[in-house]
Amino acid sequence: MRVFIRIAIFFYVLLITIVGMSAMLLLAHLTSITAHQRFLLYVYSDPKAGMIAGVVVAASMLLSLGFARIIYGRQEQERIITFDNPLGRVTISLSALEDLVRRLAVSSPQIKEIRPDVISTKRGLKVNARLVLRSDVNIAELTADLQDLIKRKIQEVLGREERILVRIHVIKITTENIVPGNGDEEIKSPLHFHGYRA
Repeated sequence: MRVFIRIAIFFYVLLITIVGMSAMLLLAHLTSITAHQRFLLYVYSDPKAGMIAGVVVAASMLLSLGFARIIYGRQEQERIITFDNPLGRVTISLSALEDLVRRLAVSSPQIKEIRPDVISTKRGLKVNARLVLRSDVNIAELTADLQDLIKRKIQEVLGREERILVRIHVIKITTENIVPGNGDEEIKSPLHFHGYRA
């Protein structure tokens, strides 16, 4: 599928480049408008040339529609999970699973913020979570517990065995409300520097 997407991107880039170069040559007066008119007149007057041009245009339109469906279908496929129940097909939005992961992280006081991204692949689900942690946290223990919790909860919600890979990336560790030194006191009203006054 990725090969078709690359071909589609190449097709669109090539098409836009040809149209753009033709327009630039025309606007820069490197080619005359009469040359374009002569070409169009030749295609219009000669039946064989008109047929070839019609086939090329029709093929380009069909290719464009086909590639658009491939790209759009790929994006839609990656944003939902589907499985069949005895009474019919069930689809689950990946954004619903991302909301579930966010709610799980809210219950942990050590996590200040989480930004989950759930991706569906042929091999299973990939959960990429970017964390902002509060300071004085055992990162190895916290992330291991969080990975296990996310995996168990998603499998519980889906109601079936699914291969789930949970990756966690700690992007920031905040030090707000902590005094350097003993770490037991909180800053009640931090003073901000506003510059020297005369």
